[in-house]
Amino acid sequence: MDKIKERALTYSLLAHIRSKGQLVSGPISVFTPLIKRTLSKLNEGGIFSGKSITEIKVESDASYGIDFPIPVLRTILAAIAREVNIETERRFELFQDDSFQIKNYAFTEFEETIRLQSQEIENLEKMFSEFCQTCGENKPKKSSILEFIEKNKLSLSKYLAHRQLDETKDYTIEAQFVEFFRQIPSVYETIRNIYLGSIIVGYIEYKTENIKTDIELLLDTNFILGMLDLNTPESTHTCRKVIEITKAQGYKLTTLSDTIKETTSLLKAKVENFDLTFLQKKIYPEDIYNACDRRKLNSTDLERITDNLEKEVLSFGVGVISDTTKYKNLARFSNEYESLKKYRHSDVAALHDATAIYYVREKRMKRIKEFENVNCWFINNSVSREKYQLDKGNNLEYQPELIKADDFLNIIWLSNPQIDRTIDIHEISEIGLTSLISMGLTSSLPRLSIIRELDDNIHKYAQYNGLTDSDIVRVATRITTKQLTDIENLNKLAKQDKELFVKRLNEEAQKQKELDEERIKKLDKILQELTYKSTSLQKIKSDFEEKSKSLDERITSATGESHSKDKTIQSLSSELEREKKLRRKENNKRQSEKREQFIDDTLKTWRRKTNIELLLWLFIFIAGILSLLWLADWKISNAVTLYKELTTNLIFSSAIFVLGTIFSAITFKKWYDKNHNHSNIENYKKGLKIPETLKDEE
Repeated sequence: MDKIKERALTYSLLAHIRSKGQLVSGPISVFTPLIKRTLSKLNEGGIFSGKSITEIKVESDASYGIDFPIPVLRTILAAIAREVNIETERRFELFQDDSFQIKNYAFTEFEETIRLQSQEIENLEKMFSEFCQTCGENKPKKSSILEFIEKNKLSLSKYLAHRQLDETKDYTIEAQFVEFFRQIPSVYETIRNIYLGSIIVGYIEYKTENIKTDIELLLDTNFILGMLDLNTPESTHTCRKVIEITKAQGYKLTTLSDTIKETTSLLKAKVENFDLTFLQKKIYPEDIYNACDRRKLNSTDLERITDNLEKEVLSFGVGVISDTTKYKNLARFSNEYESLKKYRHSDVAALHDATAIYYVREKRMKRIKEFENVNCWFINNSVSREKYQLDKGNNLEYQPELIKADDFLNIIWLSNPQIDRTIDIHEISEIGLTSLISMGLTSSLPRLSIIRELDDNIHKYAQYNGLTDSDIVRVATRITTKQLTDIENLNKLAKQDKELFVKRLNEEAQKQKELDEERIKKLDKILQELTYKSTSLQKIKSDFEEKSKSLDERITSATGESHSKDKTIQSLSSELEREKKLRRKENNKRQSEKREQFIDDTLKTWRRKTNIELLLWLFIFIAGILSLLWLADWKISNAVTLYKELTTNLIFSSAIFVLGTIFSAITFKKWYDKNHNHSNIENYKKGLKIPETLKDEE
């Protein structure tokens, strides 16, 4: 199995562990079963000890395709040692020098789950390969679907581990695949688990201590549109969920007055062209026209929203920063402004973004390296923002000013798993996958101005030449899936020969129709195979249950009622005995925990007197030094001379020797034996008399 598949399998397993509720003692403990399995494999392979936990790391990294940092691994191993070791048996020992011993340790809890998930991943790759062929991709790289899902982890790593995301790769076909299978639970569940696991891996990169809560989020234009439900439904869910969670945690939500103006101007332009567009909303799912179509809003409704925009924004608890002159002046002559001009549709829009960036920098006061230390973010909800490479070279080690809403949501979920009460793991995966799909489908689409021109040409000519709305939707699909790319030439054709223009559109629509029909046939065959496998498994289970029932009936008939009663009584007795054993096991587990607490408390008491004695010696030593300095008028050179004179005195030197001997031979030895001599501590534990109330139930 290659590394990508290993990671995908690991992600799927982590999602399984997490969803089963086993993440109870902290975020890192979700990895504990993985390391337990590593120890079990080492033991099976004849490895019973090691000089360093790096030997365990090598095995775990190879098994799961992820990099376990040594401090994280050490924490997990220490937790495993506390869990599996009992007084009479030491299955795993981790020593202070990081050496270890493994004895009779086996862990096979998730082997069947891993086998099934491995098969699911192979099926996913097979379906992706078939899907690619329906799109004309004859030799697809099957694992690229796994790379696409993992892209989320790389996106988070930009903030958590200072690794730059490669935005040059085109994931259009992978995004189409995930979008197509969203309505098929058996396939989509596998995709969702891999995605969720890729987020969970962030636990080993993210420092969750000392998390700031006095954070300011500066909302971008597209975030406000999402918040007001003028984007996709998923976008609205993401933005409102960010607001809900951050407000509950005491974050400050703000936006620039320039952002309000930009949003207002954008909405007014949409109102003016409301009845002149069709293609645009089909190609860009994030477009305002698409939201209006979904919500059944007309131009009057959109105009009313525009007029009340600032009031609506304030109703969400967002403050508006009125005076932005200082930040705008800084931005106007900046390199960021020049860079943004290449991406934004106008200089005004580029200046707006640069102004927001300088506002964030002013709030941060300095460049910050660690995510948890950032106190201000410029948060957006647009897939296009990912391609803004404003931080280059050495600046990659610093946190960027911009962050996408779904990335931010993922990271604050990582920082506080208890946030599950506000957002569950299924919401996290749905939000993230939706963002991935949008990014894959729209990241390299033609410029909006070109699409607008094509939309105008279609509006002028197509309605008179038999081109239906369905045909236009198919043309939009071909543009979205990068199968129709020469849009500029198509617009030129409209000016030169409108009949050829319409004919070309008809041809493209027909190609898409044939492609859709072929894809449905091929994928239907694959889905039938999946359904057959599922049905066959259910049939085997049903047949087994029927045969068992039939056998019971024949036995009852052959042995008579008396035997049936005896068997029933025997069955009830066995059930009762099992229940007793289970209850006894649970009670003994609780007793074991209480015994451990009793031993810990007793150890503390045992050590306390020696610790106090050590502190007294320390006090005497410090008092002696201070007395010597006082006699020497607080001059070190005089104190050294005085000390040398005193050591020539037989009585003084003898007293120093006796005190030193008592300290090193008695006090310090007692302290060391009670705190660091492992065998001495274990012997003391063995000699403890455990109260009857803490002993196991027989």
